[in-house]
Amino acid sequence: MTGTTVVGGSAPARPAPAPGSARPGPQLGLGLVGYWLLVPITGVLLLAWIGDSGGESIRFFITWLLAVLLPGTLLWRALAGGRSVSQDLGFGAVLGLAWQLATWAICTAIGLPLLQWAAAALLVLTFAVVPALRPHLGLRGMAPAPPRWWHGLLVASLLLAVLRTVASLLRALPLPPEAAVRNQDIWYQLGLVQVLTEHVPPPDPSALGEPLIYHWFATASMASGSVMSDVDPPQVLLHQWPITMVLTLVLVGWAAGEALSERRWVGPIAGALAGVLPGALQLAVSPTVNMAGAQSVQSPTGTMAAVVLLGLVGPTVLILRREAGRGAWVAMVMLLGLAGGTKPTLLPIMLVGCLFAGAFTWLAERRPPWRLVFLTGLSALLLLASSFTLIGSAQGSRIQFFAALRVQPYYQSVTGDMSLPATGGWFIQSVASGDPRMILFIATLATWYLVTEVPRLLALLGMSIKPVRRDPAYWWSGGCVAAGVGITLVFSHTGYSEYYFLTAVLALGIVAAVAVGADLARRADLLSLVITAWAGALTASALFLYWPVKPGIHTVARSLTTLVVPFAILAVVGAVVILLVNRARDAAAIAVQVIVLTIAASLPAQLVNLGAGIQAMVEPRPAPNETSRTYLTQDEQDAMLWLRKHKEKDDVAITNVFCLPVRYRPGCAEDAYWVSGLSGVQLYLGGWAYAPANLAADYQTSFLTRPPPWPDRLKDSLDAIERPTPRLLTKLRNEVGVDWIVADLRAGSVSLALDKLAVPAFSNRDMRIYRLK
Repeated sequence: MTGTTVVGGSAPARPAPAPGSARPGPQLGLGLVGYWLLVPITGVLLLAWIGDSGGESIRFFITWLLAVLLPGTLLWRALAGGRSVSQDLGFGAVLGLAWQLATWAICTAIGLPLLQWAAAALLVLTFAVVPALRPHLGLRGMAPAPPRWWHGLLVASLLLAVLRTVASLLRALPLPPEAAVRNQDIWYQLGLVQVLTEHVPPPDPSALGEPLIYHWFATASMASGSVMSDVDPPQVLLHQWPITMVLTLVLVGWAAGEALSERRWVGPIAGALAGVLPGALQLAVSPTVNMAGAQSVQSPTGTMAAVVLLGLVGPTVLILRREAGRGAWVAMVMLLGLAGGTKPTLLPIMLVGCLFAGAFTWLAERRPPWRLVFLTGLSALLLLASSFTLIGSAQGSRIQFFAALRVQPYYQSVTGDMSLPATGGWFIQSVASGDPRMILFIATLATWYLVTEVPRLLALLGMSIKPVRRDPAYWWSGGCVAAGVGITLVFSHTGYSEYYFLTAVLALGIVAAVAVGADLARRADLLSLVITAWAGALTASALFLYWPVKPGIHTVARSLTTLVVPFAILAVVGAVVILLVNRARDAAAIAVQVIVLTIAASLPAQLVNLGAGIQAMVEPRPAPNETSRTYLTQDEQDAMLWLRKHKEKDDVAITNVFCLPVRYRPGCAEDAYWVSGLSGVQLYLGGWAYAPANLAADYQTSFLTRPPPWPDRLKDSLDAIERPTPRLLTKLRNEVGVDWIVADLRAGSVSLALDKLAVPAFSNRDMRIYRLK
């Protein structure tokens, strides 16, 4: 095709306005306020539909607005903003998380957590009083007024993101005390939220006297919001916080796409693909791929990691393009500090991105890029500092090529390999065996893994095609994506957490790919792009609906047919269509076509997933599977919620709940964290699966089935409930400081002698709670 319609244009970067100067033009019209109110109203109604209190939802949303989004936006505007309202809101929303955690830490450490409201008010007052800061208080600050289509598209994106999150993720997780099956990690994270409402730095809630060596910034954000809004931690973790995070994901995705491409129209596409339709490329009904993107209720750290990495785009782009003032560096330090405690994967990814950009810049400028040397050194220093207190979950990890493929489709049925993660040599067992069939199968799995992430991997085109390869920002984003996707294949974690390297770059990868396509799009005409998009979407739809998939695959040939051939068909169709519509054979134009084809092909499965979630919302929730190992009864949850209301700060409890399912026996899965999670009480000993002392132990067994690092605590806990004596209970009360005994009848027998040796405080069908005299 030889049409002349051009998509996009070369828009130069707008320089930041001088401090204190205001741009002419109308502020955002107050008539649009009602339009924007659709977002919180819709969120509150959808949450009420799945069981949340409307009042609690309103309070939490207002808290996020006033304590995170507003302070962060003001700080970003003052430090580095003013280029557009989109960037002010997006990067400000992430910078607001850093502000929130700083004020939370100070106010909680001095025992006055509600003083966070005063801190937020003082910040706004400072901007109102200082003349140089006052212009930033307006609805658009010092940025140009956005067009009306901007409001419509952004509100629509936020509404759809909220709908998808509620329908596809949150509805399946009812609030306590409803009997349900919930991932065990939810209770672990909830226990951290509970302890972080009172303690800085936090202790390990499941092991008395042990420090918490874990990346807890996401749960600290929840703790701050819980205290300030007076919403209980379970509601915050399960429903409220994920809503505010998906709003942040859309806002910062929009901002990052606009900042990378320097084109306003890229923002809506980037924001939608980051927060509304974030799934990977899936061309068959089975095996399924991740359709939730970076969002995960049981892993709020992974969700926040994707958000923070997108937030880093703001100051990084300014630094790389030599547009950064001192304020941008301050923002960078705040965001790198936030990254250090959010996820151990973030700073290594940032380091690789800086190395890629630094190498290119050094070659291009023929002199050392000192700004990148400093940025790399700063990232490395913060990584080193955080490794002592915030990266405990990496204990026991090692380098092992292709270890992540152990959990990919058909691996165990084809290879028979049942080896544990983080065990073995440099290569996974099926490769180390040298069997050519197994090596072919591993190559098949690795290919499938990579092609499902092609929409993100296309960000690497920014380093190879003119003119975008001259921009160090694309070398940085490409390096980050390469690190996230690549390290996942060479690292082995005891609990497969190497996949968090991948999830951290899911949003950045798709945003960077869209930005690359936009910067190259001036070389492609609109009609050819429409044809290519339809070809990709229709081919993917046909494959998704009609490609035969047989369960229980046990051969290499069948796995190859199921996993790789559908992608080969899409590649052939795409190549034919692109060659037909792109007669110029220009590399840039072909790259744009490939990006459009791939992203369009990723949409059908995502839309089906979204539709299924919406349909499920109007149907009764399925009854929980009572045989599941993570099933909790309503009585168990009621008891813990009662204990939360009656415990005092720093109370300690012993329990007989260590494993899931609940009854303890040697070799059981010791990841039961629901007692401390729901009650917020400090345990003498609870589940120990994620304790650094357990993860680092040199055992040839799963970290989930190892004996406790503190066997004396296990013995005392079980004896106190099953075989109590006055001497043992006196020892626990006077020497350990135990205040409560929490006994689960599903976990074992409970001695009747406790009715005399302790004070009965609560009982129901499943639980007994006693106070020690």
